[in-house]
Amino acid sequence: MSGKVNSAILISMDAGEFFEEIRKVVREEVKLATREREIPAPTLLDTPGLIYKPLYDMKEIRHLFSDVCRSTIYEWIKAGRLTPVKINGRGKVFFLWADIERLCKERQLPNTGPS
Repeated sequence: MSGKVNSAILISMDAGEFFEEIRKVVREEVKLATREREIPAPTLLDTPGLIYKPLYDMKEIRHLFSDVCRSTIYEWIKAGRLTPVKINGRGKVFFLWADIERLCKERQLPNTGPS
């Protein structure tokens, strides 16, 4: 036989037994599907007790300060109000929450971050 053959399989089973078997199969499939979507276990990079985000990127800074332009942020860096931080010395630039909080106080903006 080279191809699939469709044929009916007759099993002697009453309706209650049949539906119970279907329920078992569905439960097993649901368990398998939910295991795949579970939240992964904490890694070494997770920091227990961290209560606020210590670094913010350029987009988040712009949002915090009502969509200021990038040139304004670069002026703040040049003036020493914000300290840019690069992870591993290259790549994306981040800013420290302490600098952002100080800048909020200077500009008299409501503190939207951690207390």
